[in-house]
Amino acid sequence: MENSEQNVIIKRVKKVDGGAHGGAWKIAFADFALALMAFFLVLWLIESTTNLEKMAIAGYFSDPTNLGAVGDGGTPYVLDLQGRPLNVTNQGLNLSLVRQDEDTLVDSEQEMENPEFVELARLRQQEAMARVQGEIEAEINLNQQFEWFRDSVTFEVTEEGLMVQIIDREGRPLFDSGQSRLRPYAMEILWAMGRIFGNVPNKVSVFGHTDSAQFSSEDTYSNWELSADRANAARRALVDGGLHPDQIAQIIGMADSVPLDPDNPDSAMNRRIVIMVLNSVAQSRVDALSAAGRAASTPGPEVVPSTPTVEIF
Repeated sequence: MENSEQNVIIKRVKKVDGGAHGGAWKIAFADFALALMAFFLVLWLIESTTNLEKMAIAGYFSDPTNLGAVGDGGTPYVLDLQGRPLNVTNQGLNLSLVRQDEDTLVDSEQEMENPEFVELARLRQQEAMARVQGEIEAEINLNQQFEWFRDSVTFEVTEEGLMVQIIDREGRPLFDSGQSRLRPYAMEILWAMGRIFGNVPNKVSVFGHTDSAQFSSEDTYSNWELSADRANAARRALVDGGLHPDQIAQIIGMADSVPLDPDNPDSAMNRRIVIMVLNSVAQSRVDALSAAGRAASTPGPEVVPSTPTVEIF
């Protein structure tokens, strides 16, 4: 038998992991998850940012050639609650209140021609009024003495400021009938408001309103005098509670000229006290009106400081 050598062939196969079983997809998925998290973080920040903060951020980036400047919108001036621009050291976004520096006041009329400044000032004043409203509501809600009185107090933020109305209810009058003497419970709530208003720099105007019930024809005392006297009684209670006398801008008697319920002129709802916490725009109008009145009645240069006025409209 012929001897022959048999060749043995060993074939080595290199194993390569399949594409579907590799780890590259994990990197791609991690990048996707990170981008998704960043996206939802941006959505959350947008939702939680107030209009005031959005205005400040937009103002900061409004001038790309001056990003290094201080203050909102590339300017060294920010706005305080009164809407006046102040020169302060403010790196980046700073929404905190600043101390007024009389030596660095700039021309407010020139600054306020910018629509962004006007809108920012309006938003800041609205937020300030909302804070005052929150404090009053908290005082009423936390004090059990005012529990039955909650539906008699209404709030509204208007273009002139915060309007607080204390309204008569059937069986719960603010004043004795036909008189300007406050009931004890009405006086207590005005004291509480006086404490809160005394902690803000804004001035207030107090309005007295009556229903259409008339006095006897022989009586010269009318609803005009009564509404003015009631507004003045409310002023005294506010001052006793903590409101500074210099914060009083106007005491106004409206009689029954602006009924809350015009369909029922004799309704108790029409008998009310309205307290207007003035913003800077409304306060400027009141100051201008007072200045014009003093100029018309007093000859010579006008140097008399602003004083409260009692008016009947």
